[in-house]
Amino acid sequence: MSSKYRTLVALSHAVPVPALFALDDAQLAALWPNHGAMRSEAQEVFANVRLTAGAFLDRDLDRLDAVAAPQWADDADARLAAHLAAAGLSAADALAVRSSGGIEDGTAHSFAGIFESVLHVQGIAALKEALAEVWRSAFSRRATVERLRCGLLDAPLEMTVIVQRMVAARWAGVAFSHDPIDGRPEVLIEAVQGVGDALVSGAATSQSVRWGEAGLVGDAPLRDAQEMLVELAAIVRTVEGHLGTAVDVEWACDGERVWVLQARPITSLHTETDDAAHAEWTDLYLAADEDIAAFRPLPGFANYFRSKRRPLALLALAHGVASGTALLVRGNSGGFEDVSCMQALCARFGEDSVVLDFSDGLRQQVLPTGELASRLRQVLGAKASTFVIRDYVRGDWGLITQPTEDGGVLCECSTDGLLAINRGSAQTHAFFIGSDWQASGAQAAAAAPFGAREREQLHRTTHAAVARFGPVQLEWVIGSGQLRLIDFSPIKSLHIAQCDDSHGEEGRRTISPGFAHGAALVVPADRHLEDISIAATVSISHMPSAESLGPAIVRLAERARAGGGSMIVVAPRPYAALAALIPYVSGFVFEQASMLCHLAILLRESQVPAVASRKLYARGLEGESLTIEARAARTSRETA
Repeated sequence: MSSKYRTLVALSHAVPVPALFALDDAQLAALWPNHGAMRSEAQEVFANVRLTAGAFLDRDLDRLDAVAAPQWADDADARLAAHLAAAGLSAADALAVRSSGGIEDGTAHSFAGIFESVLHVQGIAALKEALAEVWRSAFSRRATVERLRCGLLDAPLEMTVIVQRMVAARWAGVAFSHDPIDGRPEVLIEAVQGVGDALVSGAATSQSVRWGEAGLVGDAPLRDAQEMLVELAAIVRTVEGHLGTAVDVEWACDGERVWVLQARPITSLHTETDDAAHAEWTDLYLAADEDIAAFRPLPGFANYFRSKRRPLALLALAHGVASGTALLVRGNSGGFEDVSCMQALCARFGEDSVVLDFSDGLRQQVLPTGELASRLRQVLGAKASTFVIRDYVRGDWGLITQPTEDGGVLCECSTDGLLAINRGSAQTHAFFIGSDWQASGAQAAAAAPFGAREREQLHRTTHAAVARFGPVQLEWVIGSGQLRLIDFSPIKSLHIAQCDDSHGEEGRRTISPGFAHGAALVVPADRHLEDISIAATVSISHMPSAESLGPAIVRLAERARAGGGSMIVVAPRPYAALAALIPYVSGFVFEQASMLCHLAILLRESQVPAVASRKLYARGLEGESLTIEARAARTSRETA
């Protein structure tokens, strides 16, 4: 049983607690034959949110909304009647059905107000409806976002549902054994007339009194209920003694006695809080260090962006090339309640969409700029957070450039966009830009969208970046005739694969040179695999482990290990997440592939052969053993 229920049962021996019982997962599974399937489906979505760092949060929240409803067992009514009778209750009683999640009422996070409660429940039919509503609130949109905020996506999906006699309250509310703001050891009582849930939810304004060394101080109406207040203060001190820490107690008084509805530790006590409205921002890349000082300590991803992309933005500025807008933001829910403040923030971005990097668990969320306000209302709390918002520059073309040994530049472009190229899902075209800024190569027609000015900028800036940073490839977007330099990726060497192999079978492209022979390890087209590859959890700065990318990759890695390291991966695209298989296989065959995507770079640096060949790919799907003979790269002039 949950800690909330155990606490109430323990307290019932010392203070008045309404009659109650609880249904844990095992008991709910007896009522709902599909309980395990519902739980597994929701837990799978949580795992996807974690693996993708929330990059597809809205889609995942829709999946949670679509989890099937409970299917009631034939004997469910009889089982519920038996539970009621054992607790001294009946279906005719007015009942309160309350949540008791496994992650509720912790010492660090209370999750107060996140899960559902249903009051004034009467009858078996209404009880069944309330039980389902409260249990499903364990994976509601609000609960999922709160799990993200607290870093608890990995916590088990556990929800005990408490059924309690409803108190016919004349007064109700919350009482604290210590002031939750400044920690003063005096009882703070907040109350409303009638049911107290309106106070807890924020829908009603309370009256307050304090009980300390100076006696009773507070609102006159409550002072007239002194007998109730004296009883409540004594109950709060008793509860505090039983729990061994400062507590907040939800209570109700029916005119005869004060009842304890639930009790929990005060998680905010002794922590520094600043609830004042706060909202400020500055340019992440171009602002001087002294302008960043007020935002420190920066989250890890903000430090990474600034340390890496500030030098790139300055390089772009020096060469007359535009770069993307990125703002470092610090604020809380109160600061961004101001509509004019939110409008001013959104006005800093020139694109229809932005990328929100809010926390380690909520990264790379692409949102329409008009929806940024609602997302910040979801994730911001009273304590100020520091996060990053960037322009999402989709453009007409994504482009990656890399210098060649003879002073030219290899370019790979796609209308699928820069992100799709990087993560391996794009259909790309390649061409070379010579030192005279003319396009050449077997696919020089791909350079048609890029005029002389753009080709000159691509050539000059790419070589300047290598001179400044060492071996790198640059990432660009072009739209409305303007190039924007977005990012760069360090690579071990400027080792370029062939742009086009005219030898051998038609349409074959060498991605990484070498020889391999082995059985096919087929990776089917998979949306989940694409999601992981797009998310911030995969990077070319390190080789990811299979375990870090979830069960689908783990299963592929196990099959590869069982093959003794000789198997050849057969995949439709060079998905970035497949990098976790590199240590366990002898080669890769793709239906089509980019030469400059993240996986291609890691394959060349790891000296694992790979080709893009529709013929070999088709043979692999048929279960044939495959042989890769991928020739070493040639220079741009030789290829041309």
